[in-house]
Amino acid sequence: MTFITSQPFIEMVRKIERTGQRTIEEEYELELYEDSIRSTFQHYRLNDVFDVSYRFTAGNYGFLYLHTNRGVISFMIKEDPRSFVEEYKKLI
Repeated sequence: MTFITSQPFIEMVRKIERTGQRTIEEEYELELYEDSIRSTFQHYRLNDVFDVSYRFTAGNYGFLYLHTNRGVISFMIKEDPRSFVEEYKKLI
């Protein structure tokens, strides 16, 4: 299993403290290998991924979508995932 590239994604976490609520961005990596796509939380075999797409919203954020046999999985992103998608498409 050879590492090819990665794409940073973020998760918004709400923390409630005595002084109030605050939102924290936690950054993780979505890693592309020659046989799978992995995140800190999940593992997707490339045979189970039908497509990878993305879309940016009007703000600073966008979404990277993994179209899998388990449904569409979305990852919130800030950086352009074009190279990640291109590398994925080379493998399929």
